[in-house]
Amino acid sequence: MKHIIRDRPLLLCLTIAYLLLFFSYRDLSIFWYIYTASMACLFVLAYHVERPQNNFKLSGTLMIGFLSGMLMYIITWAASKVLPAVHPPLQNQLEDLYILLSPTETWQYAMLILLIIPGEEIFWRGLIEKRLLTHIKTVQAVLLSTLLYSLPLIFSGNLLLVLAGIGGGLLWGTIYAWKRSLSMVIFSHLLFDLLLLAAFPLVRL
Repeated sequence: MKHIIRDRPLLLCLTIAYLLLFFSYRDLSIFWYIYTASMACLFVLAYHVERPQNNFKLSGTLMIGFLSGMLMYIITWAASKVLPAVHPPLQNQLEDLYILLSPTETWQYAMLILLIIPGEEIFWRGLIEKRLLTHIKTVQAVLLSTLLYSLPLIFSGNLLLVLAGIGGGLLWGTIYAWKRSLSMVIFSHLLFDLLLLAAFPLVRL
């Protein structure tokens, strides 16, 4: 753990990411503008600090990416039925989450596909988790990177988003630690988001 504390580039990148995400969620009326700009900054930062590792194999990317993306959606769908039934106020949080995150304009879909999701995976898996894997054991690195990935989601004030971040962090973090393929986790994340936000949304607003 002391090696992590001494990893100044890692700590600096995390500090910058948390500041950018804090301001992204501060004014939700301009969330898409600030978050898109924030991910662009983190995308550039990740490539500047450390060249992301990507072991690309088309068949593996498509198969594992598809299966994991579908699995993440099924788990999220099940949670969206169970959690509000156990605690009804969570239904309002689910609706609020869709109001915040659902793209409504063409440029938002374009940024989601071309910048936001690739940027998230390149930064959180390709930079943060990759550096953690050099300091600690694989399981510890996946768990810690999941914690670091989901913590700034607290700024949104939405418990369901934090829980989704934990689930996604564990799934995509495990895949990256196993295959070291950014293309695989990007494809999985893309599929999940498109199912969740466009094809089969959990809430009809």
